[in-house]
Amino acid sequence: MDELLKELHELEEMMLQCMKCGTCQSDCPLYRTDGRESSVARGKISLLQSVYEGRIENAGRILKHLDQCLLCTRCLKACPSGVKTDEIFLRGREVLRRIKKLPKWQKLILKTAMEKPELMARMAPLMHMGLKFGSKKIKDGIYRPMIPGLGGRNVVEIKSEAFVKKYGGLNRADNEIMRVVFYPGCAVNLIYTEWGTAVVEVLRHFGVSVYVPETNICCGIPAASMGELEMYRNAVKANYDALAVYKDAAYIITSCPTCRYGLYEMGPKQTGAECPLTVVDILVFLEEILSVRLQTGAEGRSTIHFPCHYQDSKKGLVENFVRSSTNTEYMKLDNQSCCGFAGTFSIKYYERSKGFSRSKIEEMKDKKTDKVYIPCPGCAMQLADAAAREGLDAEVTHPVTELYNFIKEIK
Repeated sequence: MDELLKELHELEEMMLQCMKCGTCQSDCPLYRTDGRESSVARGKISLLQSVYEGRIENAGRILKHLDQCLLCTRCLKACPSGVKTDEIFLRGREVLRRIKKLPKWQKLILKTAMEKPELMARMAPLMHMGLKFGSKKIKDGIYRPMIPGLGGRNVVEIKSEAFVKKYGGLNRADNEIMRVVFYPGCAVNLIYTEWGTAVVEVLRHFGVSVYVPETNICCGIPAASMGELEMYRNAVKANYDALAVYKDAAYIITSCPTCRYGLYEMGPKQTGAECPLTVVDILVFLEEILSVRLQTGAEGRSTIHFPCHYQDSKKGLVENFVRSSTNTEYMKLDNQSCCGFAGTFSIKYYERSKGFSRSKIEEMKDKKTDKVYIPCPGCAMQLADAAAREGLDAEVTHPVTELYNFIKEIK
């Protein structure tokens, strides 16, 4: 126990930077829903400080409050003192998790997902069939499983074939100008495989050859969010080793901001290792590296949900992409808060997470939106569920799919 308290003490220097000013209150999505001090960063830091000051008997209760943090990093960006809240809460969860351990069955599922990626890919056909026969179809690609524990959640279809099975290896472009690696992440590999297809084929169209790893190793963020930080570190290192073999690639491309955050921003801080290549979001790559200018035929009334981990400095780029590459009438959302997916938060606290997405869907209905662009598969799953639940008949997709649809038409 003394060793654990010593590890918490190592966070003291970072925690003492918190001046308890409360600026984080206005940016914390969780605090906005309940107004509790234990929900906001300032309160969570005070709770952690109480543990190493001797109130160790409350460690389990404090872990519960830390566990409910969305890890959205909005408090990190808003803090005038530069408190590294994301690092504090990840380490805090790790230490307290050693006192209040994860149930064995949950840890087994997590280890399988983190450490057996080939098995996860091989199970895709079984999960695909299980979902179809154990669920009610709500609309194309959306099902409501008949499992009471899922609380009536609508889920996006798991594909019968993993994305890497079809695209694993080098996908050569005619008139090649460069090579990149596409890191699909778990959700694109097993669920939004059409996003992966769009990324690869659009890049090939513009002369970029694309390596796709034969095996998709999880970025590790699900493990980090559950307090299993060592499992996360191992996943990051395994990815760095796997990605380092692509010596002639210029960038790593991703279509998931959380994967980018896990591998490129938090990964080096937690492992001390460097990512072998710069990780770039697909829309940023198309705009800033390739200077792509294409006018697709997409029409209707559109909006964009910005994921919490999308780089703030690049959000205008996404808006410009939608405005200049489609004929849709873009309706900016007043509600720019978290959708409630937040890694494993939606799985653990589904009832709470529904409130986050419901308010967004209500605004989309008011604005008569029929197309929702989301550059993150996790957010897309959360808002597809909410749209089906709240009666919004809108397409939820990644902007790059519009480019791919257009390119297919003109070929």
